[in-house]
Amino acid sequence: MDFNDGPCVEIINRAAAYRILMLDGKEVIHDATIEGKHWTRAHRKYFTNWKLEAYQSSGEKIFEHRFDLTNQNIRINIDSKSLGDSLAWLPQVQTFAQQHATSRIYVSQFWLDLFDQSAYPELIFIDPASTIENCYATYNIGYYFDHIPWHHPADPRTQPLGKIACDILGLQYTEKRPLLAAPEKNNHTVQRPYICIATASTAECKHWLYPEGWQIIIDYLRQMKFDVMVIQKEETSLQRINDQSGERSLGDRISQLKHCEFFIGLGSGLSWLAWAVGKPVVLIAGFSEPYTEFESDCYRVFNPEACHGCWNDTRYSFERGDWNWCPRHKGSERQFECSKLIDPDRVKAAIQKLLNNRR
Repeated sequence: MDFNDGPCVEIINRAAAYRILMLDGKEVIHDATIEGKHWTRAHRKYFTNWKLEAYQSSGEKIFEHRFDLTNQNIRINIDSKSLGDSLAWLPQVQTFAQQHATSRIYVSQFWLDLFDQSAYPELIFIDPASTIENCYATYNIGYYFDHIPWHHPADPRTQPLGKIACDILGLQYTEKRPLLAAPEKNNHTVQRPYICIATASTAECKHWLYPEGWQIIIDYLRQMKFDVMVIQKEETSLQRINDQSGERSLGDRISQLKHCEFFIGLGSGLSWLAWAVGKPVVLIAGFSEPYTEFESDCYRVFNPEACHGCWNDTRYSFERGDWNWCPRHKGSERQFECSKLIDPDRVKAAIQKLLNNRR
């Protein structure tokens, strides 16, 4: 038996049939009768203090095992290539490792060079393709829209992003920033105070679509004697900026963020990176509810009077292949109104609140 992606019991070499029970406390989660050379697995994959029992056909219990991570190999897969997901979830994996200090916790994720691995002595970082021998339990952390009862005890659409990892790992949620590796070199060359911004994201619903909104905010910041640096990968046509767009390493982006005053962005990975660096973030987003992203040093801008929060609506699942995903109003005049109706004055008010709090 093991607990890799859910509890599994196999009958190795006996021909007789056995009844297998998998329990969460006193509640039976899985009940199956199998013969020798067969196995059975419960659908539930998130952390559970399991008890496994096996019975002969006579009703006699012949086996019992209580879940125990002591001195075991445990694998945790951050099953997402999204930058924000890894930044939100890795600190929660560290908390899990601290609570199970005798276990050997292997963590696989797609941003191995991003984190200061020396700051995580409880974790053994591995590539996602690596194999771990004699693994007692495996947990996969991801944003699974399908089969939610199997992967999550709660619908992830109703939870802050960081809490998803806690739900899967059986933890109480506290928002925690990750510890990042220091850039190999300091590429900071700007002498005047500057603001970093990123105007692009991975879906149209995540963009700020108020006409000329970004240019209005750039001109507003320049009136306050700030330079404005664009640090996204995508090209930009914005004017009066320090254009640092293009393919750059995350180390370069971290260096740029470390020396800026604050960051203005969308519900995207660069906003999470700025938060991880420790910078205040003005986050412009109408597609998600304010609880979705981080809360510390976050100045959230949305229009509560417009349609908003479809990302968190349990009636809908995000369709990655649909650039124009707008599940409530697609094809109508109200398409993307959650973004179009965020006027620049709301963003200016958030910037002013941030500046006032820094005085």
